[in-house]
Amino acid sequence: MKEKIVVPYAPVLVESTRSIGYSFETAVADIIDNSISAAATDIRISFMSKEPQWLRIEDNGHGMTEAELETAMRYGSHSPGDTRSKDDLGRFGLGLKTASLSQCRKLSVMSKRNGRVAAACWDMDYIIQTGEWSLQLWSGDEVKDLPGYPFLEAHESGTVVLWQNFDRLQQESKDAQITFDEKIDLARKHIALVFHRFLNAEGSRPHISITFNGDPVEGLDPFLARHPSTQPMTEQPLWINGEAISVKPYILPFASKLNSKDIQRIGGIDDLRQHQGFYIYRNRRLIVWGTWFRLIRQNELGKLARIRVDIPNSLDFIWELDIKKSKASLPSLIKKNLADIVLNAVGRSERVYHYRGRNIQTDALTHIWEPVDKRGAFHYRINRKIPIYKMLTDCMDRKGVSLLESFVKMLENSFPYADVYYHLAQNEADICRSKSMDFSEVYKVAEQMIQQIRSGGGDLSQFLKTLEQIDFFVNYPEVITKIREEYADD
Repeated sequence: MKEKIVVPYAPVLVESTRSIGYSFETAVADIIDNSISAAATDIRISFMSKEPQWLRIEDNGHGMTEAELETAMRYGSHSPGDTRSKDDLGRFGLGLKTASLSQCRKLSVMSKRNGRVAAACWDMDYIIQTGEWSLQLWSGDEVKDLPGYPFLEAHESGTVVLWQNFDRLQQESKDAQITFDEKIDLARKHIALVFHRFLNAEGSRPHISITFNGDPVEGLDPFLARHPSTQPMTEQPLWINGEAISVKPYILPFASKLNSKDIQRIGGIDDLRQHQGFYIYRNRRLIVWGTWFRLIRQNELGKLARIRVDIPNSLDFIWELDIKKSKASLPSLIKKNLADIVLNAVGRSERVYHYRGRNIQTDALTHIWEPVDKRGAFHYRINRKIPIYKMLTDCMDRKGVSLLESFVKMLENSFPYADVYYHLAQNEADICRSKSMDFSEVYKVAEQMIQQIRSGGGDLSQFLKTLEQIDFFVNYPEVITKIREEYADD
């Protein structure tokens, strides 16, 4: 039997690896992984959206020598089975090349270490021209003319990654500049979430700065951990092969307790339900989020539950982490333990809603709609004891009261539960804070009630004192104040 070394044809293989499935934002995040692994604390993303577009990622990490740079530019420079530093965000030794060339045709990398700058380039067109794995290298004098060199000159060490010739951007869009700007905006939001634990102060770990054309990125905390109404639950360790996986559930505040900035931080009310579930972190870097891994179904009552799971890079093979570090599978070894934690967290999320329901029965307000428990099934009925209902029936004869009662029962039996549920889920915060009537309409209702009390010889003073106890008027304090001022002398 003969043996023959068959070297992959460079133009075909490199072109093929461009279609692994990176999006623009996941590709940028992959380069940032390398910067963080190199102990960088200052990461600067610069770009030009006008043609010819380019993007540059600069960091002040420990940099690479010329030999180390050549190794980094080699496809498959590290085995996924290699033992890595516990803080290393790398995986397959492919990210720098596959992520970059998935977006552009020319990748240039400059790096400085021990006072010397090295530079190398993969140019797709040059590889096609030569038909070989032709890595271009620059001499010491040539690198001084390259974009990004001033950054390296100003730092003791660091690395600059430069993307040029965005061929796919040109092919997929009629207006490449607008599309490029949209991709930059998506990348910024993606990075704010994926690296939020690096961007925000976390214990004694060093703060990392990431900027886009000089504008700092603020970390996007999906747990709102610093919000006073967020409920952090007990952190629990799970063990696989002697390695610890940390699991910590959070219950987010109800939407009515969030201000506009809080809502922006969790991605908006529309994303509240969609992003419930697990948030899987590998060395504090977010990998997968907004899924229950089919342990339970997404539902409205569980949408406040988010569970942070921290895994070490030594367990990558168990989680089946992909090259892009954007997908993972739940290990069967811990599925039962995680299921128990999920049910506990979702149960806590449900109790947030149930608590709001019990308020209707236990607070001091006089409610127009009363919840009625019929063997575990909740229904709503009109409160016949509210003052305006009594005033109305006092004005009617027996036939009129009977017709009114029939109409009210029709209202109760046709309460649009499904429609209310749907719209509450769609735009919960607005519904919680909305006022369906303006000042003059509410004021007119109050005046009519006062006139009826007067004509019937009722206690107007007591009515004015208890106005804020009627839930209809609770959202209109300005009406209560005005009415009391107008009729205080009566």
